[in-house]
Amino acid sequence: MSKKSISYVVMAFALVLQIAVMPLQSTAAEPEKAPTWISPLNYLALGDSLAAGVTPNNELGKGYTDLLAEELANSEVLQASNKGFSYPGYKTEDVLRDLEMDVTKPIVGIGHSDKTATLHQSVKEAQLITLTIGANDVLPKITFDDKGVPQFNSEEIQAAIMKVGINTQKILTKIYQLNPNAQVYVMGYYNPFPYLSPQNQPLVNQLVVLLNDGIKSGVTGTTAQFVDTSKKIAEDPYTYLPNPENIHLSQAGYKVVMEAFHKSLMENYTWFAKDALTVTAKDAATVELNWKPVIDTGMISTYQVFIGDKIVGEVMSPVLSYEITDLEPNKEYHFSVQAVNQNGQKSIQHLHTKYTIDKQPVEPTVVFTDIANHWAKDVIEVAAMKGIVSGYADQTFRPDTSLTRAQAMSIIIRALDLKPTSTKWAFTDLADYADSTKMDIQAAYDHGLVSGVNGHFMPNKPITRAQLALVLSRTYEVVTGKPFTPTVAAPFTDIKKFSKDTQWAIAGLYQMNIATGDNGKFMPNDSTTRAHAAKMIVHSMEAIAQ
Repeated sequence: MSKKSISYVVMAFALVLQIAVMPLQSTAAEPEKAPTWISPLNYLALGDSLAAGVTPNNELGKGYTDLLAEELANSEVLQASNKGFSYPGYKTEDVLRDLEMDVTKPIVGIGHSDKTATLHQSVKEAQLITLTIGANDVLPKITFDDKGVPQFNSEEIQAAIMKVGINTQKILTKIYQLNPNAQVYVMGYYNPFPYLSPQNQPLVNQLVVLLNDGIKSGVTGTTAQFVDTSKKIAEDPYTYLPNPENIHLSQAGYKVVMEAFHKSLMENYTWFAKDALTVTAKDAATVELNWKPVIDTGMISTYQVFIGDKIVGEVMSPVLSYEITDLEPNKEYHFSVQAVNQNGQKSIQHLHTKYTIDKQPVEPTVVFTDIANHWAKDVIEVAAMKGIVSGYADQTFRPDTSLTRAQAMSIIIRALDLKPTSTKWAFTDLADYADSTKMDIQAAYDHGLVSGVNGHFMPNKPITRAQLALVLSRTYEVVTGKPFTPTVAAPFTDIKKFSKDTQWAIAGLYQMNIATGDNGKFMPNDSTTRAHAAKMIVHSMEAIAQ
C-alpha cells in the first residue's frame, strides 16, 4: 500500500501557526475532549419502572437508562439525558396519554439547566429515545396459587398483548410525527419469575415470548429497533433478580440490559453523516478516500488511515484525502480513518466503510462451478452474459443465496443504465456502502422504484418476492412510460392480503410467464434467491424490450 504526495509545506505551516497562537501562560480550562465527528446527542427515556430504575427493594435508583447515559457520556457523545417521563407502574396507555396531553414533568438526568420539561419538546429535541413499556399491561393479569402455578385467563392475556402491540404502534407513530429523525430503541422483556419451580418455567417463558412478540408487532413497519434482553438475563437470573419477591433488576442486571442497548446502538445508530467518509475508485487497483473534518476542538488534528487494523498512512489537517494503491479486484476492504489531536488523544469513534473495487469483466467462457445441475442454469448464464448478474471470485454463483435489497437495486439499475437525478442522498443507512452502490439505490429512488421507510432503505435485508415483483412492475412503467396492466388476476391464493399495486404487479409477472408460483402459491414473503432474481429480471428485461 502507498500514498501519493503529502503536503509537508501545509503540515509545517500548520505547526508554526499553532505555536504562534499558543498563550504564553496556561489557564484553567475544561477537560480536553477527544477529536470527534459526532455531534453530542440528547437522550430521552420513556417507559415503566425499569426505565425509571426501580431496584429489587422497590427504591428508585440507577437503572439501565442511567447507565446508558453514563456510557454515552464517557464516549463523549452525550449532550443531555432525561428519564423524567419514565414512571413505575406505567402501562402503554399511560405513555400514550402523556404524549397526547403533552405533559410537563421534572427532569431526571444530566446536562440540563431547566428543572422541568414538556414531553413534546423533549421528543422533538431527542436524537435517541428508548422505550420500555408493556409488562404492566400483562403482569397484573397473572396470579399464582399456593404451589406457585401461574393462573390466568388466556383470552384476557391475548387481549392485553394485542393492546400492547397496538399502543406501541400508536406511541411510535406519535414520536415520529413529532420527530421523524428520532432513533428509537424498544426493550424486550425478560422472565421476571426465575424462582418458580422448573415445571412452571416453560409456561412463564412462553408468556414472555408472547409479550415480546406483541411489542415486536408494534415495532414492525417502523425504523425502531427491538432490543432483546431475555437471553442475557436468563444466563444468571439469580444474580440479576436477587429478590424472589420482586421483579426488578439488580445493578448487575441493569448493566446487562444497558450493554444490550449499547450493542444495538453501535450496530444501528447513524453516528456519522452519510458522506463523512467516501471512497472513489481511480483505476483497477487504486482508490481515493475523502472525509469530513472533525468537529472543531481548537486543536490541529492528524488523520490516520487504516485497512482493517493496519495503519497505512497519516496526513495532517487540513488535508482530508488519502490515496491507496495496489488493491486487488473482487476483494472487500475495510477502510477506517481515526483522528488524533496534538496531545495524542484519539477519536473514540472512527469513520469506517467497506469497499470492493469492481471486478474485471468476466469472459463469456467462464462457467459458474455450482450451477451445473441447478434448475436455473440456463437463465443464470444468460443473465451473466448480458451483464445483469455476476458471480463471485471463486467462480461460484451461489444461486440459492438470498438477494439483499441493495444487490437487487444494483442489478436492476445497471441493467437499465439508469442514473440518479438528484445530488442529495435519500437514505441515511447506506454509510458502509460503496459510492457506486449508493448511486444505484439513489437512482432507484429518483426513478420511483423504491421509497424506503423514514429515510431508511434497509439495504442488508433480503428482498422478498413480492417486493421484487413491485419493483419490476415500476421498472416497466419507468422504461416504457406506461404501466403494465394485466388483463387477468393472478391465481395465487397467498397474495390477497397485499396491496392492490402489489397484487397487480404479481399478476403482471404471471401473465408474462415470468413467475408461475408453486402449487397455486406465489410465496410473496419468501426471500428472493439469486437464481429466482436472475429469472425474474432477465424475463422482465425481455418483456420491456418488446
